[in-house]
Amino acid sequence: MRIHAKLAVVICFVLATLISPRPAAAQRSSVQSVTCESNNGKRNYCGSYSRDQVTFQRQLSNSSCVERQSWGVDRQGLWVDSGCRALFSVRVVVVVPGPGWIHPGPGNPWPPRGDWNGGRWDRGGACFYKDYNFGGDYFCMRRGESRDSLADYGGKISSIRVFGGARAVVFDDRNFRGANDSTGREVPDLRVWKVTSKYPHTWNNRISSLQVL
Repeated sequence: MRIHAKLAVVICFVLATLISPRPAAAQRSSVQSVTCESNNGKRNYCGSYSRDQVTFQRQLSNSSCVERQSWGVDRQGLWVDSGCRALFSVRVVVVVPGPGWIHPGPGNPWPPRGDWNGGRWDRGGACFYKDYNFGGDYFCMRRGESRDSLADYGGKISSIRVFGGARAVVFDDRNFRGANDSTGREVPDLRVWKVTSKYPHTWNNRISSLQVL
């Protein structure tokens, strides 16, 4: 009987380890200075940022810079127009790679909600999967979070699932550099999502840094 009891405890411990969500990754925030300028009076985008990340610092041009008229932030990011040239502060929340991929299990809800994996999912986010059609191990990020380097994560992402009106911005180099694209939809197979500036390459197993807006 004692052997059976001990065996039951071991089995329960193993199952709990497999199905429980792993702790949320650590975060650090930094503030970057971004100069954005409208050349020849045309609209220019200067980064895929959300409105709560951007603070107007000072005007650098003779042309006026007025929010929602000659500068602003929309779904594509920070923009300037009508000759505005200005300095902005951008707050970037960087997710430091956590303890590893999350293993699928009954304790992991879709979409993420409540206190799961650290909570704060009400503004939306995105999850990134090892396998096609949102299968296999995965990790999730909240809206407003970024990862400037994915280490071995990036070479293993084969599908993306977004929720809550968020957009996932993917880059093929670290520190948000290189070719980039964004999606506000689920992408069940990254083999069919072409890299816009590097056609016919696809985003399958190619992502090196991420932003969720």
